[in-house]
Amino acid sequence: MTPTNPSDKRSLVTTSEYRQSLDLLPFGKRLPGAVYLVDPGDDSRIPSLLRITVAELRKRLNIGAEFNLLKFHTSSPKISFLAYPDFERHAHPALSESVIVDLVTGKIRRDDYRVRANPPILHRKETFLPTEHPLHGRFAKLTRQEEAAGLLEDAARIGFRLNWERILAEKGLGFKGHCLVESGVPASTAVSAPPKRKIHRHKTALVRREISKPVKTLLELGQLRRGESFFDYGCGHGGDVEAIEKLGHESGGWDPVHAPEAERRTADIVNLGFVLNVIEDPAERVETLLDAWKRTRRALLVSTLIAGQEAYDDIQTFGDGVLTSRDTFQKFFEPSEIQALLEDTLQTEAVPVGLGIYLVFRESAELHDFLAQRSRRFIDWESLSRKLGLLRALKSKRDPYDTHRELLDAYWESVLELGRMPRDEEFDRLAEVRQACGSLPRALQLFIDRFGEPTFAAARLRRKEDLLVFIAAAQLRRKIPFNQLSLRLQRDLRSFFGSYANAEEKARELMFAAGDEDELEIAVGQLNFGHLDPKEGHFTIHRSLLDELPAILRVYVECAARLYGNPRESDLIKFHLQSRKLTFHYYRDFEKDPLPELLTRIKIDLKRLFVSVIDHTTGLEHQLLFFKERFLAKDHPDRSKMERFSKKLFSIGLRKETIGYGPSKEKWEAFVSNTID
Repeated sequence: MTPTNPSDKRSLVTTSEYRQSLDLLPFGKRLPGAVYLVDPGDDSRIPSLLRITVAELRKRLNIGAEFNLLKFHTSSPKISFLAYPDFERHAHPALSESVIVDLVTGKIRRDDYRVRANPPILHRKETFLPTEHPLHGRFAKLTRQEEAAGLLEDAARIGFRLNWERILAEKGLGFKGHCLVESGVPASTAVSAPPKRKIHRHKTALVRREISKPVKTLLELGQLRRGESFFDYGCGHGGDVEAIEKLGHESGGWDPVHAPEAERRTADIVNLGFVLNVIEDPAERVETLLDAWKRTRRALLVSTLIAGQEAYDDIQTFGDGVLTSRDTFQKFFEPSEIQALLEDTLQTEAVPVGLGIYLVFRESAELHDFLAQRSRRFIDWESLSRKLGLLRALKSKRDPYDTHRELLDAYWESVLELGRMPRDEEFDRLAEVRQACGSLPRALQLFIDRFGEPTFAAARLRRKEDLLVFIAAAQLRRKIPFNQLSLRLQRDLRSFFGSYANAEEKARELMFAAGDEDELEIAVGQLNFGHLDPKEGHFTIHRSLLDELPAILRVYVECAARLYGNPRESDLIKFHLQSRKLTFHYYRDFEKDPLPELLTRIKIDLKRLFVSVIDHTTGLEHQLLFFKERFLAKDHPDRSKMERFSKKLFSIGLRKETIGYGPSKEKWEAFVSNTID
């Protein structure tokens, strides 16, 4: 959220300088998204801008020599420092750590692969070196041997250690130093595998009486469109397949136990629901993920269990997960771990849409349209006009609204959603609007006559802010090339900012402001809703107020959504103003229970890009929420009822100022019981 050097808000290099320098690199492994090479140190053939930048980052961030490979990202000025401690000694060394630095925003991301059972590995090592390097010939000879043996044909499959070992074992091959040799072990017995134990995967399949949470999320997000097909990869008893078919979609499924004879088909949307977490073999997880992706035309929906969701009483460690008392395996992923697995395997961005639920889009334009839509707020323009005192009846005797109400309402909704006049492909009834009103500007003028110019201006401002939040939050992960945006988003950015460069500059200013503690406190101080705890530096609101937040706070929420999922599923959102963190609170029946019980907290550390899940249903005591009206809008329909209950709490001595978390559920129930007695 802050630049590498907080006193300098300028980027270290410009995009054009960076790309020109990459074109001049004399060696390195060039892939579509990056150039990889062993850090050449002071090699004068390397463009000075890159040499100086790498040296400066190592010094600033204390990045040691063990980070021996550099990855220069080609889509945006970004450098990854990669640690391969066995690069020279091992034929195919494994990645142990990485540090990714965004040269534009200064954001830093660190990942530790040493604890992962199936880390990425290197192939074709000679491509990382200059041709005159003393090890280049030895590495190149090994590559030729592997090509001749047919080992490098499936590039996606060979990129992980266990999968590579499986391929070697299948062919009865191994290594002696940097020479490919026959292992001398029959392939049937040489295949590496997890510890032998009978795992009953079929017992994890649930008989559902309703649509599963991931598929329900897919539908709520509008990501299963009219006419699109659906395929459930690992469908279990087929509950989701049947439900989607009833909704009118072509729907099918396959399961190794419950539907083994079914064809594994290609579909627009493929669902891989709670499959990866029941596979005890890390290499098989990669194979399964790749096979599901191969069958995906538009988007892959992946869901897994997340660390912090463990709810088993009797478990034992097994591999990189646990065994339950029913001899089923469960892997509880850290959020960063499953996201890295998806992105390292599929080589594209995975978007969290719920806790442990991710969407992976085939086309980058689809991805960015989805993210932009998620950051867009709904505008009730009629209600807005009433608040502004502008709503009035049209008086013209020849007012087209009287005879074309449905058409004009739909047109105005499109105008306000876009904040501009729609094109033909954005509203397919423009010809009817022209015929009804004489012209599109006349149709817009009718709206202004009825709802007022300030209503349209407010809609444009909200849309501009939504776009700004989208672009700013996108920089949390990586810069988006303009040509990867849809035509609609390109038009929006030009319409509201003049150019993409201007939009990015405004977005960077917003991100820097969001990293300034004083700016955040000023923004919170101007709000007339939510609960501010000045002692702790916390500001908390109910989810219903998310759309009312200023852009500087909405950036926080959207950045958190890029790491975790859908904030609107939580009940309360807490901003940690001094530490750049957010916490999402989930309660049991928040709306109806006067003292709802806390179930789960999800804490997002935006500085470290880390997500923690805390389960509050276990333990001897459980938290209750007192005085919950503090977090709601002044005009919330249930606020008066909540305040009447709070008066009763006041009467027994509880105070908002001193309560903190208040009595636990157990202490409160004991207190009430004693009072009644």
